Amino acid sequence: MSFEESVESFLDDLQEKDKETTQEKNYEKPLYKKWFRSKTQSGFLSIRPWFQGLKFSIDIGKTSSEGKLDSSTACFVDAVDFAAYLKAIVDGNAVLNFPANTRMGTTTDESFVSYGGAIINNQPVSRIFKCQYWSSNDVVDTTAFIWKSGHFKARKSDSGAFIPDMKAPLSVDSIKVTRTEIVSISYLLGLCLHSHVSNNVDWYEV
Repeated sequence: MSFEESVESFLDDLQEKDKETTQEKNYEKPLYKKWFRSKTQSGFLSIRPWFQGLKFSIDIGKTSSEGKLDSSTACFVDAVDFAAYLKAIVDGNAVLNFPANTRMGTTTDESFVSYGGAIINNQPVSRIFKCQYWSSNDVVDTTAFIWKSGHFKARKSDSGAFIPDMKAPLSVDSIKVTRTEIVSISYLLGLCLHSHVSNNVDWYEV
């Protein structure tokens, strides 16, 4: 092999390694993923950043006993608002900063709700993500939260808002998330946002 061929081969190897490194840092992969299994059902929670809109995509789904996907419902939440909410829980001041708000649809303290929507198959669809205390048989458990994603038929107002028809759900999935898990999720989302901001001076101009 000539010297020129050796240099060309070396440069090709460098390019391939650079591609591999870029792929490893591809934030299209889930930033956080949790699998759960109980006696009656199994499923997952997946969180991905979407920095073009400065949002996080939260996907909650169910799987069959054979491990096949039964359903999946994804919603987008504002990255800063959601990260601030989780940090407030970790810091112990979410009861004060995120109280119950029946008008917004939350019935417990330390709650969070995000409303959004999109035109899907030429039809307006409302997307709602909600977090509040876990409850079982009307007994509230403050050591854990229910995270719920829902898609509903909707109408689009003159202002562009998606008004959901709560009696017409298209897809709804939920998962139990403990306070311990929220500590890890909050820390991970914080690192993700700090990394994005540090490497993008104009991060706020989305």
